[in-house]
Amino acid sequence: DSLPAQTHGHLGLEIGWTIAPTILLVLLAVITVPAIFANAQPPGADAIRVRAIGHQWWFEFRYPELGVTTANELHVPLGRDIEILLESDDVIHSFWVPQLRGKMDMVPGRVNRVVIRPEETGTFFGQCAEFCGTAHALMKFTVVVEEPGAFETWVALQTADRAPPQSALAEQGEALLTSAGCIACHTIRGTVAQGVIGPDLTHVGGRAHIASAVLDNTPENLVRWLRDPQEVKPENKMVLPRSLGADEIESLVAYLQGLK
Repeated sequence: DSLPAQTHGHLGLEIGWTIAPTILLVLLAVITVPAIFANAQPPGADAIRVRAIGHQWWFEFRYPELGVTTANELHVPLGRDIEILLESDDVIHSFWVPQLRGKMDMVPGRVNRVVIRPEETGTFFGQCAEFCGTAHALMKFTVVVEEPGAFETWVALQTADRAPPQSALAEQGEALLTSAGCIACHTIRGTVAQGVIGPDLTHVGGRAHIASAVLDNTPENLVRWLRDPQEVKPENKMVLPRSLGADEIESLVAYLQGLK
């Protein structure tokens, strides 16, 4: 065969594949730049401020102006600015609720800020989006967006001390929680439990999930968690001082489920 025709570039193609990406980038800039400036605006004067603190491997939420501390379940009212101050207690985590806001890192020694303004009620799932160790994939949380009246009711409940045990079995569970050493890590307001290493359990029975939103909050799942926390979330920092018997776990479940 004869030598094929030799070409050294195609002016039309080269102009086309230069102009097309340029147009695409301009369109993206027109859409993105105003959104960046809008997201950087300070929250409204009536904004609710929340400190979101990342731990290996759970989220702590503190409402400093409302006197509320909870874990893995962020409640916010509909149609109101929520300023979330992002912190970390150990390594770099990332706060991500895909349906409400993009990712933002939680960096030790630094406070980052995001503002959300929920526009519909519902429960929205979040996830740590920065690899932070063995149980990174199991570091989840939920954002519960509710009507303002329902939110105020929730706040009033959360600021109250723990509900007293409603049965003899629950009373045994409260005594066991103290004697077994759980109070070294957990707070239950209205009792001697004032630990700050693990989640605040004052109203744990009223939460929809346990173990950082890995398990639904049911008696069966709570039994599973208390029997072997490492089986549910490997290398998590909840280390039982000793193996608990079935009767002891039953009493603890009765007590914790009553903390609403």
